[in-house]
Amino acid sequence: MAQWLKNHPDEAPALMARNPRFIFFREIEGDGPIGAQGAVLTAERSMAVDGALLPLGAPFWIDTSWPAGTDGAGQPLRRLMIAQDVGGAIKGVVRGDLFWGTGEQALEVAGRLKQPGRYYILLPKTVTVPGPTS
Repeated sequence: MAQWLKNHPDEAPALMARNPRFIFFREIEGDGPIGAQGAVLTAERSMAVDGALLPLGAPFWIDTSWPAGTDGAGQPLRRLMIAQDVGGAIKGVVRGDLFWGTGEQALEVAGRLKQPGRYYILLPKTVTVPGPTS
């Protein structure tokens, strides 16, 4: 898709306008992309969540598997992530987007990671997480 957009600069804007979830990237100076928390995102450790329901800065334990087409395909993917960003398509408590970094290898993993999994938010007992209103 990215190559088609580069090869068709006159047609690309109309195509991108048809999909409101199309993500636009720009190069920035510094250590990397900045998340909604204002911190630089860390490859393979930063996660985007629905900020209306889940607290930014919270640690999450994820439990899923490596996607098909990657070196670890089908193997467990379990690790600690930190909620440092939000996204327009991430709505609800059961959604999350893992930041894999930059470059072709990160793009390959991120583009394939669509399988189900679980995550566990790690909070002290004294913290209350906002929930949906009735």
